[in-house]
Amino acid sequence: MEGPRRYGAVSELLGLVGFGSFLAVSLTVGIRLLALARRTRRLPELAIGLQLVLAGALGYGLLTAAESLHVFPDPYGRWASFAGVTAISAGSWFLALFTRRVFRRESAVAHAALLALALWLAFGVYGAWMLQIERAETGGGAWLGRWAAMIGLFVAYAWACFEPLSHHAQLRRRARIGLDAGHAIVANRMLLWGIGTGAVAAITLLHLVAQLAGYYELPESLIGVVSMLALVAAITEWLAFFPPLAYRRRFVRA
Repeated sequence: MEGPRRYGAVSELLGLVGFGSFLAVSLTVGIRLLALARRTRRLPELAIGLQLVLAGALGYGLLTAAESLHVFPDPYGRWASFAGVTAISAGSWFLALFTRRVFRRESAVAHAALLALALWLAFGVYGAWMLQIERAETGGGAWLGRWAAMIGLFVAYAWACFEPLSHHAQLRRRARIGLDAGHAIVANRMLLWGIGTGAVAAITLLHLVAQLAGYYELPESLIGVVSMLALVAAITEWLAFFPPLAYRRRFVRA
Protein backbone atom coordinates (compact mmCIF):
# COMPACT_ATOMS: atom_id res chain seq x y z
CA MET A 1 0.00 0.00 0.00
CA GLU A 2 2.90 2.35 0.67
CA GLY A 3 4.01 2.35 -2.98
CA PRO A 4 0.66 3.36 -4.51
CA ARG A 5 0.11 5.93 -1.77
CA ARG A 6 3.53 7.48 -2.40
CA TYR A 7 2.91 7.48 -6.17
CA GLY A 8 -0.40 9.25 -5.63
CA ALA A 9 1.26 11.93 -3.49
CA VAL A 10 3.95 12.49 -6.13
CA SER A 11 1.29 12.74 -8.86
CA GLU A 12 -0.64 15.32 -6.83
CA LEU A 13 2.54 17.35 -6.27
CA LEU A 14 3.42 17.23 -9.97
CA GLY A 15 -0.12 18.24 -10.83
CA LEU A 16 0.04 21.20 -8.47
CA VAL A 17 3.39 22.38 -9.85
CA GLY A 18 2.68 21.65 -13.52
CA PHE A 19 -0.87 22.91 -13.86
CA GLY A 20 -0.34 25.70 -11.34
CA SER A 21 2.60 26.99 -13.37
CA PHE A 22 0.66 26.64 -16.61
CA LEU A 23 -2.33 28.59 -15.31
CA ALA A 24 -0.19 31.33 -13.74
CA VAL A 25 2.05 31.80 -16.78
CA SER A 26 -0.90 31.74 -19.20
CA LEU A 27 -2.67 34.45 -17.23
CA THR A 28 0.44 36.61 -16.79
CA VAL A 29 1.70 36.35 -20.37
CA GLY A 30 -1.83 36.69 -21.76
CA ILE A 31 -2.48 39.94 -19.85
CA ARG A 32 0.90 41.35 -20.92
CA LEU A 33 0.17 40.53 -24.56
CA LEU A 34 -3.27 42.12 -24.33
CA ALA A 35 -1.63 45.25 -22.91
CA LEU A 36 0.85 45.16 -25.78
CA ALA A 37 -1.99 44.76 -28.29
CA ARG A 38 -3.69 47.81 -26.81
CA ARG A 39 -0.60 49.85 -27.66
CA THR A 40 0.23 48.33 -31.05
CA ARG A 41 -3.36 47.78 -32.31
CA ARG A 42 -2.16 44.59 -34.01
CA LEU A 43 -4.10 41.36 -34.43
CA PRO A 44 -1.43 38.73 -33.55
CA GLU A 45 -0.82 40.12 -30.04
CA LEU A 46 -4.57 40.42 -29.46
CA ALA A 47 -5.33 36.89 -30.71
CA ILE A 48 -2.64 35.13 -28.73
CA GLY A 49 -3.34 37.22 -25.63
CA LEU A 50 -7.01 36.23 -25.76
CA GLN A 51 -6.04 32.60 -26.35
CA LEU A 52 -3.80 32.48 -23.29
CA VAL A 53 -6.32 34.18 -21.00
CA LEU A 54 -9.40 32.31 -22.26
CA ALA A 55 -8.03 28.82 -22.85
CA GLY A 56 -4.82 28.68 -20.83
CA ALA A 57 -6.04 30.42 -17.69
CA LEU A 58 -9.84 30.66 -17.53
CA GLY A 59 -10.85 27.51 -19.41
CA TYR A 60 -8.37 25.08 -17.89
CA GLY A 61 -8.78 26.74 -14.50
CA LEU A 62 -12.55 26.21 -14.49
CA LEU A 63 -12.31 22.62 -15.74
CA THR A 64 -9.65 21.75 -13.19
CA ALA A 65 -11.65 23.32 -10.37
CA ALA A 66 -14.92 21.70 -11.46
CA GLU A 67 -13.87 18.24 -12.62
CA SER A 68 -10.60 17.47 -10.81
CA LEU A 69 -10.83 19.41 -7.55
CA HIS A 70 -14.67 19.37 -7.32
CA VAL A 71 -14.75 22.77 -5.63
CA PHE A 72 -18.22 23.69 -6.94
CA PRO A 73 -21.39 22.09 -5.53
CA ASP A 74 -23.98 20.83 -7.99
CA PRO A 75 -25.33 22.37 -10.23
CA TYR A 76 -22.61 25.04 -10.24
CA GLY A 77 -19.99 22.46 -11.12
CA ARG A 78 -21.82 21.61 -14.35
CA TRP A 79 -22.09 25.29 -15.26
CA ALA A 80 -18.38 25.75 -14.50
CA SER A 81 -17.50 22.80 -16.75
CA PHE A 82 -19.62 24.23 -19.56
CA ALA A 83 -18.03 27.66 -19.13
CA GLY A 84 -14.58 26.05 -19.15
CA VAL A 85 -15.25 24.18 -22.40
CA THR A 86 -16.63 27.37 -23.97
CA ALA A 87 -13.57 29.40 -22.93
CA ILE A 88 -11.16 26.72 -24.17
CA SER A 89 -13.03 26.47 -27.49
CA ALA A 90 -12.90 30.25 -27.98
CA GLY A 91 -9.23 30.31 -27.02
CA SER A 92 -8.43 27.48 -29.43
CA TRP A 93 -10.01 29.43 -32.27
CA PHE A 94 -7.99 32.53 -31.39
CA LEU A 95 -4.87 30.33 -31.42
CA ALA A 96 -5.76 29.14 -34.92
CA LEU A 97 -6.40 32.77 -35.95
CA PHE A 98 -2.95 33.73 -34.66
CA THR A 99 -1.37 30.81 -36.53
CA ARG A 100 -3.05 31.67 -39.82
CA ARG A 101 -2.32 35.39 -39.46
CA VAL A 102 1.37 34.90 -38.70
CA PHE A 103 2.28 31.89 -40.86
CA ARG A 104 -0.40 31.50 -43.58
CA ARG A 105 -1.75 35.02 -44.06
CA GLU A 106 -2.36 34.72 -47.81
CA SER A 107 -3.45 31.07 -47.88
CA ALA A 108 -7.04 30.45 -48.96
CA VAL A 109 -6.78 26.88 -47.62
CA ALA A 110 -5.77 28.16 -44.18
CA HIS A 111 -8.64 30.65 -44.24
CA ALA A 112 -11.11 27.85 -45.06
CA ALA A 113 -9.59 25.69 -42.30
CA LEU A 114 -10.06 28.53 -39.82
CA LEU A 115 -13.75 28.83 -40.73
CA ALA A 116 -14.24 25.04 -40.56
CA LEU A 117 -12.59 24.95 -37.13
CA ALA A 118 -14.89 27.72 -35.89
CA LEU A 119 -17.93 25.69 -36.97
CA TRP A 120 -16.59 22.50 -35.39
CA LEU A 121 -15.80 24.25 -32.09
CA ALA A 122 -19.32 25.73 -32.09
CA PHE A 123 -20.67 22.17 -32.36
CA GLY A 124 -18.43 21.31 -29.41
CA VAL A 125 -19.92 24.12 -27.30
CA TYR A 126 -23.40 22.90 -28.20
CA GLY A 127 -22.37 19.38 -27.21
CA ALA A 128 -20.99 20.66 -23.89
CA TRP A 129 -24.35 22.29 -23.20
CA MET A 130 -26.17 19.05 -23.95
CA LEU A 131 -23.77 16.98 -21.88
CA GLN A 132 -23.26 19.25 -18.88
CA ILE A 133 -26.45 21.30 -18.61
CA GLU A 134 -29.10 19.12 -20.27
CA ARG A 135 -27.47 15.96 -18.87
CA ALA A 136 -27.79 14.06 -22.15
CA GLU A 137 -26.21 10.61 -22.01
CA THR A 138 -26.81 9.38 -25.55
CA GLY A 139 -27.37 10.86 -29.00
CA GLY A 140 -25.51 13.34 -31.15
CA GLY A 141 -25.38 16.05 -28.49
CA ALA A 142 -23.70 13.78 -25.96
CA TRP A 143 -21.22 12.56 -28.60
CA LEU A 144 -20.32 16.12 -29.53
CA GLY A 145 -19.94 16.99 -25.87
CA ARG A 146 -17.45 14.20 -25.29
CA TRP A 147 -15.42 14.53 -28.48
CA ALA A 148 -15.93 17.69 -30.55
CA ALA A 149 -14.25 20.27 -28.32
CA MET A 150 -11.35 17.92 -27.57
CA ILE A 151 -10.75 17.16 -31.25
CA GLY A 152 -10.98 20.85 -32.16
CA LEU A 153 -8.53 21.72 -29.40
CA PHE A 154 -6.08 19.09 -30.65
CA VAL A 155 -6.30 20.33 -34.25
CA ALA A 156 -5.72 23.96 -33.21
CA TYR A 157 -2.68 23.16 -31.05
CA ALA A 158 -1.22 20.65 -33.52
CA TRP A 159 -1.41 23.31 -36.26
CA ALA A 160 0.12 25.86 -33.90
CA CYS A 161 2.93 23.37 -33.23
CA PHE A 162 3.63 22.47 -36.86
CA GLU A 163 3.93 26.00 -38.27
CA PRO A 164 6.59 27.46 -35.92
CA LEU A 165 8.65 24.26 -35.92
CA SER A 166 8.58 24.27 -39.73
CA HIS A 167 9.58 27.94 -39.76
CA HIS A 168 12.33 27.24 -37.23
CA ALA A 169 13.76 24.54 -39.51
CA GLN A 170 13.75 26.99 -42.44
CA LEU A 171 15.59 29.63 -40.41
CA ARG A 172 18.18 27.07 -39.32
CA ARG A 173 18.79 26.03 -42.93
CA ARG A 174 19.18 29.66 -44.02
CA ALA A 175 21.60 30.34 -41.16
CA ARG A 176 23.78 27.39 -42.18
CA ILE A 177 24.33 28.91 -45.62
CA GLY A 178 24.96 32.40 -44.24
CA LEU A 179 21.48 33.92 -44.65
CA ASP A 180 19.58 35.49 -41.75
CA ALA A 181 22.38 34.65 -39.34
CA GLY A 182 21.22 37.45 -37.03
CA HIS A 183 17.78 35.91 -36.51
CA ALA A 184 18.90 33.31 -33.96
CA ILE A 185 16.57 34.62 -31.27
CA VAL A 186 13.63 34.56 -33.71
CA ALA A 187 14.41 30.94 -34.58
CA ASN A 188 14.65 30.10 -30.88
CA ARG A 189 11.29 31.70 -30.14
CA MET A 190 9.75 29.69 -32.98
CA LEU A 191 11.22 26.53 -31.45
CA LEU A 192 9.95 27.40 -27.97
CA TRP A 193 6.43 28.21 -29.17
CA GLY A 194 6.34 25.00 -31.20
CA ILE A 195 7.42 22.95 -28.19
CA GLY A 196 4.89 24.66 -25.92
CA THR A 197 1.92 24.20 -28.22
CA GLY A 198 3.11 20.67 -28.98
CA ALA A 199 3.06 19.89 -25.25
CA VAL A 200 -0.57 21.02 -24.99
CA ALA A 201 -1.43 19.04 -28.14
CA ALA A 202 0.16 15.99 -26.48
CA ILE A 203 -1.93 16.55 -23.33
CA THR A 204 -5.07 16.70 -25.46
CA LEU A 205 -4.08 13.56 -27.34
CA LEU A 206 -3.58 11.70 -24.06
CA HIS A 207 -7.06 12.74 -22.97
CA LEU A 208 -8.49 11.53 -26.29
CA VAL A 209 -6.72 8.18 -25.97
CA ALA A 210 -7.95 7.83 -22.38
CA GLN A 211 -11.52 8.50 -23.52
CA LEU A 212 -11.18 5.91 -26.27
CA ALA A 213 -10.16 3.45 -23.55
CA GLY A 214 -13.27 4.35 -21.55
CA TYR A 215 -11.72 6.76 -19.03
CA TYR A 216 -13.55 10.10 -19.01
CA GLU A 217 -11.33 11.23 -16.15
CA LEU A 218 -7.59 11.02 -16.67
CA PRO A 219 -6.13 7.83 -15.11
CA GLU A 220 -3.78 8.41 -12.20
CA SER A 221 -0.96 6.72 -14.13
CA LEU A 222 -1.03 9.58 -16.67
CA ILE A 223 -1.36 12.52 -14.28
CA GLY A 224 2.41 12.79 -13.78
CA VAL A 225 3.08 12.77 -17.53
CA VAL A 226 0.41 15.37 -18.21
CA SER A 227 1.68 17.54 -15.35
CA MET A 228 5.22 17.52 -16.76
CA LEU A 229 3.91 18.45 -20.20
CA ALA A 230 1.98 21.35 -18.63
CA LEU A 231 5.18 22.53 -16.92
CA VAL A 232 7.05 22.36 -20.24
CA ALA A 233 4.28 24.40 -21.87
CA ALA A 234 4.49 27.03 -19.11
CA ILE A 235 8.27 27.43 -19.33
CA THR A 236 8.43 27.60 -23.12
CA GLU A 237 5.42 29.94 -23.24
CA TRP A 238 7.18 32.42 -20.99
CA LEU A 239 10.53 32.24 -22.78
CA ALA A 240 8.94 32.54 -26.23
CA PHE A 241 7.24 35.88 -25.53
CA PHE A 242 9.02 37.52 -22.60
CA PRO A 243 12.48 35.92 -22.20
CA PRO A 244 14.62 37.42 -19.39
CA LEU A 245 17.62 39.54 -20.30
CA ALA A 246 20.13 36.84 -19.35
CA TYR A 247 18.43 34.45 -21.77
CA ARG A 248 18.43 37.01 -24.61
CA ARG A 249 22.11 37.85 -24.11
CA ARG A 250 23.27 34.41 -25.22
CA PHE A 251 21.81 35.08 -28.66
CA VAL A 252 23.39 38.54 -28.82
CA ARG A 253 26.80 37.00 -28.07
CA ALA A 254 26.19 34.31 -30.70
